[in-house]
Amino acid sequence: MPDVAIDLAARLQRVRSAMGDRGLDGLLVYGTGQHNMLRMDQVRYLTDLRVLGPHAALLVPAAGPMRLIVTPRWDAARAKEVAPMADVEALDAPDLPSHAARHAREMLGRRVGVSGRDAMPAGFAAALFGALGDVTEATDLVPGVSATRTPLEIARLRRAAVIADAGFDALQRTARVGMREYELHAEIEAAMRSLGSEDNFGLLAAGAHNVAIRPSTERRLERGDAIVGEITPSFQGQFAQLCRTFILGTPTDAQRKGFDLLLDAYRRGLAAAVPGATNGEVVAAVNAPFEAAGFGEYCRQPYMRTRGHGLGSGAVVPQEFAPGGKVAIRAGMTFVIHPNQYLPDPGYLMLGDTVLITERGAEPLTKTPLRLHTSED
Repeated sequence: MPDVAIDLAARLQRVRSAMGDRGLDGLLVYGTGQHNMLRMDQVRYLTDLRVLGPHAALLVPAAGPMRLIVTPRWDAARAKEVAPMADVEALDAPDLPSHAARHAREMLGRRVGVSGRDAMPAGFAAALFGALGDVTEATDLVPGVSATRTPLEIARLRRAAVIADAGFDALQRTARVGMREYELHAEIEAAMRSLGSEDNFGLLAAGAHNVAIRPSTERRLERGDAIVGEITPSFQGQFAQLCRTFILGTPTDAQRKGFDLLLDAYRRGLAAAVPGATNGEVVAAVNAPFEAAGFGEYCRQPYMRTRGHGLGSGAVVPQEFAPGGKVAIRAGMTFVIHPNQYLPDPGYLMLGDTVLITERGAEPLTKTPLRLHTSED
């Protein structure tokens, strides 16, 4: 595993370079105790600290040590141990806005950028900006520089991918007729937690004809169910996602034919995901087999929204893979490619992997075999 301190120093240098490009003297990064796939934890990106919450502020000057202010007050010792590259202090939540604003004026210079405004509660934002005065919006700065992963992030992503594969293996081993969906979900979760997963953005649906992926319910599994799973564990701040379909029994001809279309679409998307291509070009490659088979209308809403999205520290750059996307793919990016698809006969089927873009193309990090899995395997 790469050295944490060296990797964090490289991330900080990236951020400071971007600050210089925007003419910023300093950056105030807001963090919260909420950690999920849909929003990047920018404080953690720069400190490796998972904030317990409810608020944190990281002050990043153009040079010199950062200052990390966390809540609650009793979390000081842990924060200092995890984030030794920053001057750490802890206080109670109501004191943070005025305290952070005072330190920002003292150490960040005249032109201050603020990142994380979109995650701030309204009352917190009013108190902070009332004390801070004029600032520059910079919420996209850290996600922008994190578009390509550092060596430590990639190592952690590989571990998250191994955990995702183990989660699907648990699904295959434990799914049985009569089991409730949420019980199966719990077995997946327990298997991944035992391997170091901190979180799981997991969705699981089962039925003879699914219309979409969704959270698990009290429904009992029945023979012939197609169980579709979106398994997204986090390991030390990095998310990896695996999408697969499992038939509890014998697949129908419609399910086999439908999954063959997904497999063709996935392979074409994987081949198209090379440095210099755009996310929109990957979408076009994924959609092509469905369109050729007469299912073009099902490649659009309300049947289908996206063919993938950024993944790692969160679902950030290159964000969603939607038709016409213009984001250029670069070596070092990681994202999930998933031609998950509703089809009229078999219903909703899933197939997708987290990939790392190298100079040679897309390397799948999740390794579960690319086939329609069944309880009869």
